[in-house]
Amino acid sequence: MTHHDVVFGDSRDMREVDDESVELAVTSPPYVTTKMEEGQDFQYTNHLELCEEVFEEVYRALIPDGRFVLNVGDIYTKYLHDDEKLHKVPLAIDTFQRAREVGFRQFDQIIWDKGFTRNFGGPLLGTYPYPPSMFFNNYYEYVFVLRKPGERPAKTREQRDRSKLDKSTWQEYMQNWWRIESTTERFDGHHAVFPIELPKRAIELYSFENDTVIDPFAGSCTTALAAARAGRSSVCYEIDDELEEVVGARLNPDQTTLGDVESSPTYEFIHREDVHPGMSQMSVEESETQELEQD
Repeated sequence: MTHHDVVFGDSRDMREVDDESVELAVTSPPYVTTKMEEGQDFQYTNHLELCEEVFEEVYRALIPDGRFVLNVGDIYTKYLHDDEKLHKVPLAIDTFQRAREVGFRQFDQIIWDKGFTRNFGGPLLGTYPYPPSMFFNNYYEYVFVLRKPGERPAKTREQRDRSKLDKSTWQEYMQNWWRIESTTERFDGHHAVFPIELPKRAIELYSFENDTVIDPFAGSCTTALAAARAGRSSVCYEIDDELEEVVGARLNPDQTTLGDVESSPTYEFIHREDVHPGMSQMSVEESETQELEQD
């Protein structure tokens, strides 16, 4: 039986997780431009600093040689520079660099090919059909696999055997270009565009059965769902407690059971004082910055 904590609170403080107590972290930080409006300051540096603070907590929580699977893609925005022209921002490498500054080392890298689907955004026309400013659509993202330095505690032969991959799965996963369609799911109006196949593969590749996985930017808790199905426990953080109903429906035992009552996962929702209903982690950071500037 696995256990899953969903903590509604700020993941810059993961007090519920002991030092060096989890084997794997899997996350995809919120898109920094998701709710940008005309004339709004683009808090890009603040976004990266928030990520770094969260990554420090992830680093603390991971065991030596623990893995951190970080999904992030580049973005287009017209809010970064004063000329109000559309530019591509290297969000992926900038975020990756913040993880390295915390102390993580790169273990591997995967390209997530999201596929050409009408369900995922529309074309960036630019000057179409004329040169010179027609923009490519972002149909891929990066999946960085990072590791915390140190020697991993040994697993028993039984633990290793119960977690081994069959040959066909291994061959599929070892292609460092993953074609996983980015289908948009709806849960009471909430979009969950993080396909479960992505954390599923990360969990099966970089953890053992009965290990614990953390996700500091949980959203609708796709990582928790993948962990439950794979026989791993999880601790997930989400700052917007308005998603509780969505998460509760998503983690329904009918979706997460491993086949019998005894193996069904258990869940606990933890509410902290630092929740921000209706706001993403990035929106909270921007709000805090504005308050400091006013002071």
